[in-house]
Amino acid sequence: MQFTRRLIHIPAYTALMLCLCMLVACARNESVQTLEQRDLMRLVFKGWDINDDKDIIRAPQLKAELPASVTAENGLALRMHALHVQKLDADTAVLLVKGESLASGLPNLIAAYWFKRRSEAWSLTNRQDVVEWLAANGRISKTSMVELFPGDFAMAIEHSHVEKNEVHVWLRLLRIEADKISPLFDKDKDVDLVKHVESGPECEIMMRPGKGKHPRLHLHENEQDPPHCYDYLARWELAPGIAAPGPLLVEFAGKTYGYRQVSRMTDSAGERTNSYDFVITAQKGKKKLVFDADTQKYVVVNDKPVKAK
Repeated sequence: MQFTRRLIHIPAYTALMLCLCMLVACARNESVQTLEQRDLMRLVFKGWDINDDKDIIRAPQLKAELPASVTAENGLALRMHALHVQKLDADTAVLLVKGESLASGLPNLIAAYWFKRRSEAWSLTNRQDVVEWLAANGRISKTSMVELFPGDFAMAIEHSHVEKNEVHVWLRLLRIEADKISPLFDKDKDVDLVKHVESGPECEIMMRPGKGKHPRLHLHENEQDPPHCYDYLARWELAPGIAAPGPLLVEFAGKTYGYRQVSRMTDSAGERTNSYDFVITAQKGKKKLVFDADTQKYVVVNDKPVKAK
């Protein structure tokens, strides 16, 4: 009788052990031992860096709405790259990720994922699949982590957009909080770092240093306006505060290259000719932005360009 009972209990015990083994295996698959970027990416995106299309993630893995520029038919495929891992405290860390669209003309993505350490393993506890959609055809040229005040961080993104004869580079600051990422500038209020505008091929010669004096330009009234060119460059620095985000300081310089009308003549046939002199207008200055506690955003408090001699 006792032998029979053992036979009856062996399958139940075996089943229990199998269940425990499966749970342990699942727990291992849902956590990692280190904060290495590759391990965290594999934890967040199943199959990342393993499938034939390495690093590519399809939209269903992103628990967020797609941008308006992406139709439901074509979906969205993104090449995901880890940007930074930042420890918020001894047991909490966040992974910042960028997604580059494989299709042209579609925006790029910034995403964030939070991890908690339990014993010696790190587990995914929160995700923000869409922090920001950057401009279509834009690129992220540089990212860095900055300290707003002790223990409080932001990711600085320098992103660019090139279209025809215009180049723009902007600074965007994203504050890293315990469970979300928040923009530190109002919408469409990123800080200008580079502006380069060329209205025509003449700009390359006009903006080249050491070319000497440009001759006066004479154009008939029905001819195209003279070229206009602009160059602007800024550098920024964030000074950490004590108990709140510190000031953001921007130092900039810009030059406008163009022609100023100086005279207008009409000949005997009634045809008008405008004359222009070449002019370079230079400006430089400093801009200061401070953190507003009510809006939780940076606002400009000083923006006084000075004409350079």
